[in-house]
Amino acid sequence: MKKFLKILAFVVALLVLAAGILWYVYFRPAPPAISDADRARLEIMPLPAKLKLKDGAFVIPQTWSIQYTAIRTARIEGAADRFFIRLTRQTKMNFSSKTGPQLIIDCSRESPRYPNLQEDESYTLMVSTSQIVLKAADEYGILRGLNTLAQMVQRQGDNWVIPAVELEDQPRYTWRGLMIDVCRHWIPKEVILRNLDAMAAVKLNVLHLHLSDYQGFRVESRRYPRLQEQGSEGNYYTQDDIREMVNYAAERGIRIIPEFDLPGHSTSWLVGYPELGSAPGPYTIDGLAGVLNPVLDPTREEVYRFLDGIIGEMAGLFPDSVLHIGGDEVNPHDWNENPSIQQFIQDHQLTDNHGLQAYFNQRLFAILTAHGKRMMGWDEILHPDLPPSGIIIQPWRDPKALWAAARQGYDGVLSNGYYLDYKQPAGKHYQVDPEIIPGAVTIEIDSSNWQSWKTTITFQDNVMDGELYLFGQDGDLRGIIQSMGNTASFTDPVWENNLLTFSNESSFGRIKYELTAHGDSLSGTMRIALFSLDIKGVKNGGSDRPDGDPLPLFEKIEPLTGEETRHILGGEACMWTEMVSAQTLEGRVWPRMAAIAEKWWSPQSLTSDVKDMYRRLWITEEGLVRQGLQSHSNQYDLLTGITGKWSPALQDFADVLQEDLFFNRMTIYPQPYNVKMPLDRMVDAAMPESKVAYRFNQLAQEYVSSPRDSLRAQIISWLDRWIESAAYVESMRSEHPELDEVAPHADHLSRLSRLVIAKLNQEQATEAESEIQELLQDAGKPFGGTLLVVNEGLSILLQ
Repeated sequence: MKKFLKILAFVVALLVLAAGILWYVYFRPAPPAISDADRARLEIMPLPAKLKLKDGAFVIPQTWSIQYTAIRTARIEGAADRFFIRLTRQTKMNFSSKTGPQLIIDCSRESPRYPNLQEDESYTLMVSTSQIVLKAADEYGILRGLNTLAQMVQRQGDNWVIPAVELEDQPRYTWRGLMIDVCRHWIPKEVILRNLDAMAAVKLNVLHLHLSDYQGFRVESRRYPRLQEQGSEGNYYTQDDIREMVNYAAERGIRIIPEFDLPGHSTSWLVGYPELGSAPGPYTIDGLAGVLNPVLDPTREEVYRFLDGIIGEMAGLFPDSVLHIGGDEVNPHDWNENPSIQQFIQDHQLTDNHGLQAYFNQRLFAILTAHGKRMMGWDEILHPDLPPSGIIIQPWRDPKALWAAARQGYDGVLSNGYYLDYKQPAGKHYQVDPEIIPGAVTIEIDSSNWQSWKTTITFQDNVMDGELYLFGQDGDLRGIIQSMGNTASFTDPVWENNLLTFSNESSFGRIKYELTAHGDSLSGTMRIALFSLDIKGVKNGGSDRPDGDPLPLFEKIEPLTGEETRHILGGEACMWTEMVSAQTLEGRVWPRMAAIAEKWWSPQSLTSDVKDMYRRLWITEEGLVRQGLQSHSNQYDLLTGITGKWSPALQDFADVLQEDLFFNRMTIYPQPYNVKMPLDRMVDAAMPESKVAYRFNQLAQEYVSSPRDSLRAQIISWLDRWIESAAYVESMRSEHPELDEVAPHADHLSRLSRLVIAKLNQEQATEAESEIQELLQDAGKPFGGTLLVVNEGLSILLQ
């Protein structure tokens, strides 16, 4: 009997061992591209595709050497020089060369002089305690690797070090761009160059310049000089400026795409050449914001001869294969008022004004093709008469347009959700993904046979509300799960007896649900990788419950095939400048642009942790400022200009303000808004996202969750400073109208800060609870085009 038991125990142990090996080899979840422990130590943005930190670090010496094991080019040497300049600015060390390899650069082949859409930007980076090896097939990979290396520099005691690491990296998308409108407000060359440096630091590779609009034609034409002489008010780039910017960008692995917005948005063309317009003229440069009447006349052959000439000239100036024609917001007023244009529409059997624009775009497409250029335009140009192989669509109104274009075979670049001039926080942009349409589902919705549950998901002390919907019955079940603002459909639910199981894909991986029904309630778990979260649900609606919650409107969109997905080239953030000047541009683009850049470079699985993104974003901002970005110095100048002298108290006040969202700030100006209004008020000094407010609001949440004396002391320190800053604003408001319009924020800040201090000191509040709630509501209102964004943290501490 004992012998049998020993044999049985051996067999069981062997089976367990075999099962373990089987799980390890076949079923064990793939290790993350970057472990949580490694990620917590990183300050890189964007995150690399794959990284493993090793023991030890490379201690940065005063003397370096670079060894080129393959090719050595001027572009790589320039990038290495910039690396050492960044290193000097950060470490304050002066570097010199010596013998003995420490930085080894291994580049296999020389890249084209000007980058293109198909460039190989991949690289590997190996850092040990004694040397650094950077390897790439092409020059552009070396450039990306040197920027990563610069971001890895850290202080360690008395030394500056680079952690030992094994790193493999490549971009998720080939198009990672920033559009800057240089028409509404003129943006000088020097500002563009600084933005190119910042773009290179976070691995962006396309600068899209919006060069013509109602307010200006911003590039020199030697063939048609009246374009800039009469259409720019003296503010334009010379052809030498363009060549300098194009070459500067190329040395950093960045393409420059010119946009000439046609046939609408064309006042600046028509001031010097009114014969191209659809109305008699004359035309004058207009500073009004909005969609105005001037539009080219697509029925005149001289228009196409003119466009052939200017495009031929610009094709030689901009070497990239893509030229953007705009094509958005065509106001048909002048077409409708012109009898000959309306007769042309009838004679050519065009459907309407949209058909006329399609005709214009076909003619323009032929001109671009003749000059070796590929057409790109905003989503309005999408039309079946334009060949997919020759067109790139840029959706700005609806992300669904990107998928619609991809299904028809058009390449696309997403801008919807990446409008920086909307002043939305980086975390909001970070949740936008070109391959995800918010709220879209891929299943058939059966409104005659459905049921729903209100759900709560619990993980540690965190509770997240959501909804679960099931459609159909028996073997034809499908469903939708909503949580944390995300919607996902699933097709594999199984309901046997009282057990419901299903799963869905997420950016974290596949999530598996197992729920048990108890009457109208559900309870169970959702599992992702090695994590398990509790989930509960209470039935709240269904086709059998007319008095329950109604079925929301879900939009069904079929998922893209692999081939269709390949038409999604990437994304492009937009900075329109109706309310942005050369002085405020850098603070409006950065650092939020860096978070978006990570979304396009890093694997999708690494871009869902918003809190960690913010941790690295503020560090990245510091690096960009050291590199030369003038967002902080420009803010200093604006604040100094308001009162005539620098005041730390006014800086503290500005730090808790934020420019109001979207176009809300326009309400503080006389209407209609004119882009020539000076941009020198507190709303211009306030950033679109406050780092101080983000950190304070996080601190308040942390204190409420886990009160500690150290946190309390930090909070009171902030509040004392804000009371002083509010007193300063109050003392200066009568002399400076720029302060008077935001003075209500100072009053609210001072009163709320005092209330919070009293509560933290366990003192009795002098105001009634209703008065405090009214004060919090008032503090949430905009004044002078700004918001008091520490209001969230103050409210948390007072509740």
